Amino acid sequence: MIDSEHSGIHFNNKITETDSLNVLDISNIYNGGGVGIGDFNKDGLEDVYFTGNKVSNKLYLNKGNFKFQDITEQAGVTGNGKWCRGVSVVDINNDGWLDMYVSATLSNDSNERKNLLYVNQGLDKNGNPHFKEMAAEYGLADTSFSTMASFFDYDNDGDLDMYLVVNEIKDPRVPNIFHPVFKDSAFQNSGRLYRNDWNDSLKHGVFTDVSKKAGVLADGYGHNVVVTDINKDGWEDIYVTNDYLPNDLLWINNHDGTFTEHLSDYFKHTSYNSMGSDVGDINNDGLMDVITLDMDPKDNYRKKMMMKANSYQTYQNSDHFGYNYQYVRNTLQLNQGPTIKQNDSLGHPIFSEMAFYADVAETDWSWTPLLVDFDNDGNRDLIITNGFPRDVTDNEFIMFRNKAFSVASKSLLLSQIPEVKIHNYGFKNNGNLTFTDASEKWGINTPTFSNGAAYVDLDNDGDLDFVVNNINDEASIYRNNEREQN
Repeated sequence: MIDSEHSGIHFNNKITETDSLNVLDISNIYNGGGVGIGDFNKDGLEDVYFTGNKVSNKLYLNKGNFKFQDITEQAGVTGNGKWCRGVSVVDINNDGWLDMYVSATLSNDSNERKNLLYVNQGLDKNGNPHFKEMAAEYGLADTSFSTMASFFDYDNDGDLDMYLVVNEIKDPRVPNIFHPVFKDSAFQNSGRLYRNDWNDSLKHGVFTDVSKKAGVLADGYGHNVVVTDINKDGWEDIYVTNDYLPNDLLWINNHDGTFTEHLSDYFKHTSYNSMGSDVGDINNDGLMDVITLDMDPKDNYRKKMMMKANSYQTYQNSDHFGYNYQYVRNTLQLNQGPTIKQNDSLGHPIFSEMAFYADVAETDWSWTPLLVDFDNDGNRDLIITNGFPRDVTDNEFIMFRNKAFSVASKSLLLSQIPEVKIHNYGFKNNGNLTFTDASEKWGINTPTFSNGAAYVDLDNDGDLDFVVNNINDEASIYRNNEREQN
């Protein structure tokens, strides 16, 4: 790990709890921030952008040799004091300069939840990139409680559209109480699909919410979206992870501007509290596999402290109300290729879940999986970030809270929640559908509360480095020494 005194990156997503701003009243307060990577000044070096919650976002220019310069104020990308989560790096206007779309959330004031679009204006007189906030002009000033966005061309018309992940826990229904699956109505906490159409007068595209028209309407508490052509028909599909009871969502592209949800047709079961996800070919067979993260601890003690007992009634309710089966652990879905229909025509792919076999099922309260080849051996490895500053699912704390909530002060309740830091996980792909825990060997062994992360070759040496956005600690920058050691 590169020392911050050397790198100059001192970003710390510090969250100070108060009587009104705490995990007991706002359950997703610690869902953290994201990491954006891009060569914003076109000097051949990848720069780094962090989103902050109660702190300013930060943009660091890569000056070489793992040294960075904070140009946030000059560039005009502070986040405007908003509670920011995800960031998407995209050339929104096809001018060759990378822009950034930032998701804002949490505030009760809808104006404070307007997402931000920082459009790159090129270099200033000092040679630094500077940006103009233009979300409203592009139709992207969404005010939902958004987590992140993915830009992709869903209608194959040559421009980038967008799917926005939404996570609002202000529904009168308790998130984990069974109820009928809703797929035909718009909800405040439903994800949103935006179509990009050219505007002659503005000379750039303008985005329109087409969720209802496209049929992308489903209940959920979204954490992540990945876009891939999962059935290899030439059209991009959408996989959304949902926390709590609602199933993950697999939106299959119908080629006509609409989507149909097909999760249960492709996957036999999924993670329950689905956090981050990624897609990649783990066995080099040309088919895309899927990793989704959950909250299952590795050691037996934390399992007993953190997890509830299984209940057969859960399975009965899942069948009765129309939910796919879900389990509190990471799931690794191996793509087995298409089924065969009558008359020998190919159907959709079927996935086999194999996280326990691969030994990647248990990585604690996990957030971001990065499925990519870190050791340059031709197989995609896996790095997983994890951590939550307060173990609100600790069974002893839950018992205490249930008995003391009516007489104990908020500060006393907060003081009784355990705080346990866990190191992130690095898994080497063995090339045989199994992974080996290489966290210690790779130096990913510093206990942190980690959320968003990204892989990037920061020093242009041909191997991938690793950047992490931490809560209540400085960001982590890991240099990959694979090329130097081999």
